Amino acid sequence: MNNKDKIEIINILKNIVAINSAYPTGNTSTLNQYIYCYLKNSKLHLSLEGPGKDKLNLIAKNFKGNSKSIVFNSHIDTVQPNINEWTTDPFRLIKKGNFLYGLGSVNCKGSAAVQIYLAKQLKNIFPNIKENISFTFVGDEENLGPDGSYYLRKKKLINPHTLILGAPTNNNFIVEERGVFWASVHIKGKTSHAGEPHKGVNAIEKATKIIHALQNKYKKSLSKFNIENQLSTMNVGLIKGGHNVNVVPADAYFQIDRRITKQEKVASSFHELKQFIQKCDPTAKVKFDTGTNSFSSNKNNIYLNKLYNSNLAVKKNKPKFLSCIGVSDGRYFANDKINIVNIGPGDGNEGHTSNEKMKISDLFDYYKILRDFLKNL
Repeated sequence: MNNKDKIEIINILKNIVAINSAYPTGNTSTLNQYIYCYLKNSKLHLSLEGPGKDKLNLIAKNFKGNSKSIVFNSHIDTVQPNINEWTTDPFRLIKKGNFLYGLGSVNCKGSAAVQIYLAKQLKNIFPNIKENISFTFVGDEENLGPDGSYYLRKKKLINPHTLILGAPTNNNFIVEERGVFWASVHIKGKTSHAGEPHKGVNAIEKATKIIHALQNKYKKSLSKFNIENQLSTMNVGLIKGGHNVNVVPADAYFQIDRRITKQEKVASSFHELKQFIQKCDPTAKVKFDTGTNSFSSNKNNIYLNKLYNSNLAVKKNKPKFLSCIGVSDGRYFANDKINIVNIGPGDGNEGHTSNEKMKISDLFDYYKILRDFLKNL
């Protein structure tokens, strides 16, 4: 890797950090227009795809059509920064010592910068490559939404036999992931004056009773699904209710995040949760919001082995196989029986934090690993 490569990768990262793609609203169109212009002379087949002008994803292929391919994937949306906690401008890439600071520098614009540069170089460096290669730069990941990788899969715009995700792993590997679903619970009560609360039905109090039961009974029952380093979990992450302090609230709402192990399925897990809640309160309305099953890839597949060997050649140490805390866009392909591998630069603990920072050597190692992988296909 020469200095020109290093300067260009950092320059790309600087440019894409500067483009606000934070959710909400998660508008990725401006950023993908930049990537499109950067790749327009790459001799790749480029297309911007999405459900609307504010929700565009970019696909770059070294082939025509929709044949099976290796698909590189980076999401380019970020979370909103807490400006009060940032000591620098989150939309300006700043170098301090061995680190680059900026919103999304780790999750996931660092891997995107490397993949953008590799896409630009692909035809020149590997003119005789026989593998079908696709690069995808997507949004809606931070929203667990349907307008990014899910959209590309649903519309059959990509057809991976191997999906290589760029979420941060310190360039180690994640090849399995828990499933996830979100559920909403709506509670009805009856309004009355706060001075005569006995004449109303307090929806917030009803909701808290359900939440108490979830925490003290349902949550404890999930341990039977734990397997190896995967935990079956539940978290109440959002609650709303009422409209004025001097009125008994007639409405309350809360939302649940459920992470499921490979011993569970989304449909049956949601049904079990719904039954528990409605046993606590038969009037509660429980709605399935979104969710996908867990996945586990074959550690002996040929492409993972090639990536592993490239990693070993670059870093000189055996890479680790990690357990994933969060979820990636790989979840949309969980039922497709394909190879799903997550490898990316940066520490996963930096994602979603203020003053997010990318270790520069991690960024360059990622480039060298992917380049060596492509060379040896």
